Amino acid sequence: MEKIKISITDSISVGKGAPTALNILIGANDATGYCTELKKLDAIAASELPVTIVTDLSLYKPEKGKELWRKISSTGTFIAGTVPVYHAVQPDHTISAEILLDLIREQAENGVKVITIHPTPDHYLLELSRTRYIPITSRGGGVVCWDMLVSQRKENIYIKILDEILDIAQKNKVTLSIGSSFRSAALIDAMDQAYLTELERQIEIASYCHSRGVNVILETPGHASPQHIFEICRELNARVPFPVMPLGPLPTDCAFDQDDIAACIGATLMGTHDCADILSVVTAQEHTGGVPSISSTLSALKKYAIAKHIIDIYKLECTEIDNDVAKKRRLHLSCVVGTDMGCDRCGNLCPFRFAHSSEI
Repeated sequence: MEKIKISITDSISVGKGAPTALNILIGANDATGYCTELKKLDAIAASELPVTIVTDLSLYKPEKGKELWRKISSTGTFIAGTVPVYHAVQPDHTISAEILLDLIREQAENGVKVITIHPTPDHYLLELSRTRYIPITSRGGGVVCWDMLVSQRKENIYIKILDEILDIAQKNKVTLSIGSSFRSAALIDAMDQAYLTELERQIEIASYCHSRGVNVILETPGHASPQHIFEICRELNARVPFPVMPLGPLPTDCAFDQDDIAACIGATLMGTHDCADILSVVTAQEHTGGVPSISSTLSALKKYAIAKHIIDIYKLECTEIDNDVAKKRRLHLSCVVGTDMGCDRCGNLCPFRFAHSSEI
């Protein structure tokens, strides 16, 4: 299926023919964490790494006007993303439609350009997921499912207010990211009936949003073996014209403390099959508990910058930087860029010097 390109802002597009974008997730669970996340945001900006979107996943809500998403938007450097349902859920696990709409409206009117919604869960999908080893891993999707059960709703709350959300998104030029609530949390659950059924609904809902003049992104998948990643890519290429943002994917479940590396490999596999328009950064702390540290976040970003570049070499044939490195290596007769002193690995047997020796 022919892919499309969407404009998130006047200057930034994703999708067909556009460079791969990076989305980094930050967020605070308490006041102490909030201060740390502000420092993290500053560190991300100072790193000058190619970050496009910063998404606020905060559960903690500071005083009005100091929300993390406002800080992200005010940088003028990053696109601000949010998952507003986190602040609409009540202590009894119910969600107020009025509060959720007010939050979406407030964020959309104050600079947020990407809002994640979870409109796919219903009772049928919930039942399908119960046969899995790990039924659900999406926090936003889990919140929606919990509300559906506690409130005894027949349908997902997002379906009830979807047209109102679309009115807000269209008016404020907000892109909706269609969350993958039932993405697999383990290789053994990948490409099961719950995943495939949800993907069908994601496509239907995304198509409806697009028909209403609202830009959409599809989030998918989660954990998936290389074989399943290739199957998912075939499915996406055949049926999905919209930009795709994989959440990883993680092609192994046992990369403890190294999930950032594993996820970069998964993202690159998808990217070289035209199915990764935005990379959502996974850190090494993905399965270690706690909020990722500043150093862990920056380390993951460096790895993802490489994955992004590799994907863009494939998609856009942008090898200018790589060619420049090759020229410098030839100029200095050294594989160590920026020096003509060589290195200690090969000594007098340096193949660079042999290959370019005037005595040969």
